[in-house]
Amino acid sequence: MTLRAMARHLGLSATAVSLALKDSTRISAEVRRRVQDLAAAHGYVPNARLSELMREVRASATPGYRATLGAFSLYPYAEPWKEKNWAFLGEALAGATLRAQTHGYRLDYFWLKQPGFSAARLRTVLKARAIEGLFCLGSLDPEEEMPPELGEFAIVTYATSIPSPLHRVASHFARDARTLFEEVRRRGYRRPGLVIALHGDRRTDYAYSSTYLGIWDRRLQPPPIPVLRTDVWDEAAFDRWLTEHRPDVVVLHQLPHYLEQVRRHLRQRGLRVPGDIGIALLDLNPDVTTYSGICQDPRLMGATAIEMLIGRVLLRDFGQPLHPKVELVLGAWNEGRTLRSAVETEPAGRTQPV
Repeated sequence: MTLRAMARHLGLSATAVSLALKDSTRISAEVRRRVQDLAAAHGYVPNARLSELMREVRASATPGYRATLGAFSLYPYAEPWKEKNWAFLGEALAGATLRAQTHGYRLDYFWLKQPGFSAARLRTVLKARAIEGLFCLGSLDPEEEMPPELGEFAIVTYATSIPSPLHRVASHFARDARTLFEEVRRRGYRRPGLVIALHGDRRTDYAYSSTYLGIWDRRLQPPPIPVLRTDVWDEAAFDRWLTEHRPDVVVLHQLPHYLEQVRRHLRQRGLRVPGDIGIALLDLNPDVTTYSGICQDPRLMGATAIEMLIGRVLLRDFGQPLHPKVELVLGAWNEGRTLRSAVETEPAGRTQPV
């Protein structure tokens, strides 16, 4: 039985029946009882999506109204994108903000870890402001879990730094790595050596290092050059690795200060780039005019995260998802000047799958 059918059956207006179903005190207790009994007898279930739509329609009639989404991070800084090495977070937030605006939403950023604040306090603020969807920029600690106090909201997070089961948007690390290794192979390199930060290996869900080992197994001659994993520059360790394994191209997933030390060390050894040895970056390129490799697209990742988040809110997909969804965003090949020219005729970045 529909709401209008109940109204006709009871000789009431549809508005009165709707209010009675909501147990509004504007309707007498007797009428409320009659309406609710009839609804129960006929298995009436309200249309939740219509109710939600009407709520938005009524709210949008208020001058200046715009639905709001929230953004936050688990970084300890007020604006982590202003810290050294994390500028890409600002790009992701900018992309998210612009995409939210194009869909009629405002995106408000909250500093979760500010002194005197907490996840419980953020939850209260979000509830008071009717914010149901959150975009998380991730965490400095790749093992940090999402605070349980935020478990009732729709959340989409950036990249893979938070291990909690969440909807997320990430770079397509494995495909980007395959593109890079096929590019260096196309340019005649046969002994790529991977140097990766320990925290970076975890933050990419080990996709870079596993793809590297897979490339050796399928396309190069084993045994592979061991992966050099380190979070700090150790000149002696790097020199031993370079001398013992003789890579013809150094592939890096490291912060810019480590890259600077690699360049300095190669110069000290009299090795010219790219004449004697190549350098290719898997991401975090501090100078695209100089360094060859992959450039990720954090703006597109932020925009994609907002599209996913809006979808989760509209579908009323709140709380920890039973089946977390992951959207992968491809990076783009950057030519730079640290690799020699290709020896094949395929355009850069248009390599065959491996």
